[in-house]
Amino acid sequence: MKNLVLKNGIVLGFFLMMVVGNAFATEKTKNAVGTWAYEAPTAPYEYSKGKLIFTEKGDELAGKIKIGNEEIAMRNLKADGENISFGTYVEGEYVSIKITFKKNDFSGTANSSEGAIKLIGKKIK
Repeated sequence: MKNLVLKNGIVLGFFLMMVVGNAFATEKTKNAVGTWAYEAPTAPYEYSKGKLIFTEKGDELAGKIKIGNEEIAMRNLKADGENISFGTYVEGEYVSIKITFKKNDFSGTANSSEGAIKLIGKKIK
């Protein structure tokens, strides 16, 4: 009987950790929803400023990059707490991007065959 109670307690504890952990991660991801102005000072001029636009579709995070009048889709978008990673194609080359949010600011890195480029940004209100 003690073993059954112990097993049920472990299963219930594990389930509660999953639910609370998932809710916490979803809440942090919701903070990313909105429009963010970014700067990449060492990037080629035409890509050095733009916007990252994050939306929520159901429970899924989606996004696009806006540079001037052009919009580029975010691919393989993954959220992990305060971090979001995704990739996109720029002039036919896949670029992977990882950013970390701190309230209304973020910092990150874009990696391509040319090397790493630092990104910084602020939420647009």
